[in-house]
Amino acid sequence: MEQLLAKAPLSHYSPKFANKAWADTNGYTSYFNCPYSSETKKSNKGWKQWGRKRGIYSWKVENALDKYLETEAGPIYEKICGFNKITDEERIIWAQFLLSQLVRTPTFMKYEKMACEINGIKELPKHDRVGCRECGDLNFVANRDWCLLLAHDDDFFVRSDNPVLQTGFIENPETCLFYPMTPKLCFVACSMRSDWDAYADYPNESLGYELAKGGAHLYNFYLAMAAGESLIISPEHD
Repeated sequence: MEQLLAKAPLSHYSPKFANKAWADTNGYTSYFNCPYSSETKKSNKGWKQWGRKRGIYSWKVENALDKYLETEAGPIYEKICGFNKITDEERIIWAQFLLSQLVRTPTFMKYEKMACEINGIKELPKHDRVGCRECGDLNFVANRDWCLLLAHDDDFFVRSDNPVLQTGFIENPETCLFYPMTPKLCFVACSMRSDWDAYADYPNESLGYELAKGGAHLYNFYLAMAAGESLIISPEHD
């Protein structure tokens, strides 16, 4: 009876460790679409308060995300932000984390539900929101070339409530995945040549590129366009 009466978890669909870089001691600055008007409004969000929603996952999924994915992905996040080389196994975990980020947002789940209703799909995926290390789709991220985009000193990146921007179907060589990691750094799983084989070809060494002034804001345009309802920026960049 206690379990039936317990509240559904207040789940972070964008993990706290991944949002931390956008906050100062007062939290984040969020811009959001007000559902009661046609305006985009501004709000200050306290530390850990953005990128969460109650009831989008069960406790089982919430605990699995923490235990089987985020606990391992968090240190890899820090390694990438520190420009440290990661292992082949860590590439797979990072690929799993990015694909999980795609499918665990309220926006994705809303469209997924509609698609299931339209097509009469009632079965649930075996690895709901967490994914698994054996999934073949991970190769389409792990075996792409990776790069890091560094914003100009005068520029910054935003983070939206759909934090991964994927430009096409994951199996298409020309697809890119963009994932801002800090206000100054954006991870990219790059587009590849047309004959690229995700199961046979291995990536080149990751590279970094410093963007020209204004360059980050071109990416911000597309990141903001992909937002469901809100995005955050660092208060110092407001």
